[in-house]
Amino acid sequence: MHRLSRFLKHDRGAVAVVFAAALPALVGLAALAVDVGSVYLTSRKLQGAADLAAMAAARDIDHADAAADATVAANAIGAPVTTKVVTGVYSPDPAVAPGDRFQPAAGSPNAAQVTLTAGAPLYFGQLLTGRQSFMVSRKATAARAQLASFQIGTRLAALQGGVENSLLSALTGSNVNLSVMDYNALLSANVDLFQYVDALRTRLALQGASFSNVLSSRVSAGTALGALADALSSAGDGSAAAAAAALSQAAATMPLANLSGLLDLGPYAAQDHITAGSGSGVSVTAIDLAGAILTLAAGGRQVQFDLGATVPGLESLTVYLAIGQRPSDSPWIAIDDDGSVTVSTQQARLYLDAMIGPSSALSALGVSQVEAPIYVELAKGQAKLAALTCGDAPADERVDLSVSPSLGELALGAVDTRTLNDFTTPESVSPATLVNLPLIKATASALVNIGGGAWTTVPFTASDISTGAVKTVQTSDILSATVASLIANTQIGVQLGGLGLGLGAGPVAGALQSALASAAAPLDQVLNAVTSLIGLKLGEADVKVNGVRCKGAALVA
Repeated sequence: MHRLSRFLKHDRGAVAVVFAAALPALVGLAALAVDVGSVYLTSRKLQGAADLAAMAAARDIDHADAAADATVAANAIGAPVTTKVVTGVYSPDPAVAPGDRFQPAAGSPNAAQVTLTAGAPLYFGQLLTGRQSFMVSRKATAARAQLASFQIGTRLAALQGGVENSLLSALTGSNVNLSVMDYNALLSANVDLFQYVDALRTRLALQGASFSNVLSSRVSAGTALGALADALSSAGDGSAAAAAAALSQAAATMPLANLSGLLDLGPYAAQDHITAGSGSGVSVTAIDLAGAILTLAAGGRQVQFDLGATVPGLESLTVYLAIGQRPSDSPWIAIDDDGSVTVSTQQARLYLDAMIGPSSALSALGVSQVEAPIYVELAKGQAKLAALTCGDAPADERVDLSVSPSLGELALGAVDTRTLNDFTTPESVSPATLVNLPLIKATASALVNIGGGAWTTVPFTASDISTGAVKTVQTSDILSATVASLIANTQIGVQLGGLGLGLGAGPVAGALQSALASAAAPLDQVLNAVTSLIGLKLGEADVKVNGVRCKGAALVA
């Protein structure tokens, strides 16, 4: 008993006993880990091959089986693979469950679903199962990516007499003094939208955020323009970058804005990068993007700037501009494949209060100046994808846009400038008071309504797209909505010493008509400069196709 007691109390070698008892379990766990790792590794290799095979099959849908087989062979996983390819139609309808968006079809398929099956080797598990491998299947679905990117409202005018600087200063609330060289640099520089969003993501310190998350962030116009300067600098365009940086500094105090109201990146929105050379690049001019950012931030605001006597032919000119809020469901530029996205310009109201020097005949009557108030109302112009054709060669590519020009009215008359930015209430235009003196009073009125609104199909060939051609669509109701055409139809009423001479009667009315006619050309120049900068034209819409992606493919499941 004494020896037994001593033996039981002796603890040397206990670890060896425990280890011996646990060894079978440890070996079993190790074996399980090895075999599970083998299955997982094979599964990952198989999924990668399935993804590549699905995209290859979708790109060459007419030879989907051969394309998938070739891709699987080029990406061997070290075991025999069984390939099954099914072509069909994929519809990215959010109302349909993800698993039901692909439907096999024999008609006109736009997607391919590839299922790969292979055996993952078992090392220890075969002792228990009697099998040398475990069968693994992985599936991938890819759809053809035939996309077109297009925009509406393009800034085409060059710097004209400082009008643009005055407007930009009023919009930003700061002093903007860009030179003709600065404007030309911004006009000639192209910026890739995806590189721009990358630059904006860096500015906002949003690591790994998708494009849609970046664009949904509220940013100041200064930050958005700073990102434009960064993108231009990265592209090696120092002159345009410096001009954008100057705009960024001037716009530092502008209100916050959400850039998703400008850019709809379509199927790329959920991604966080675009592979270089994938054919998905979308480029716009730097001046277009800068102007769009500024007008977005100015939405709902009203600005005023005084051009003084800087406009030849006018003694003075004060400009009032109100920019409406951009429609929440209608961006300025979009990437689309089925015509479901409509891009649009913003509404705007423009009031030009001009003072005209009198003729000798009017001076003899004591008239020192003639006031000519011009009111312009611009409804939104719209465009959407009508058709996209992808041929066997890039030269066969074609895009048709359906365009509805900007409508509105052009009037000679006075308005209440305090209500210009209230777009919920129609503006009331009263006859203009040209002269208001004790012995002579003159009023005038004229109105040009831009009617219509019909949609017009505008074709863009491969050459148009590659050269960045801009096409203008006009309303069918009127071909020339200008101040000159307005004044030519003006009716003038004159009172001399309380005696009414009637509309258009007498030499005084004729002299006033001549004074108005002399101001038509300079007022047209100012009108064109302002409306071009904000991307709007009366009775017109400028549209452009930024790029096309044909025969690409994207994983959808």
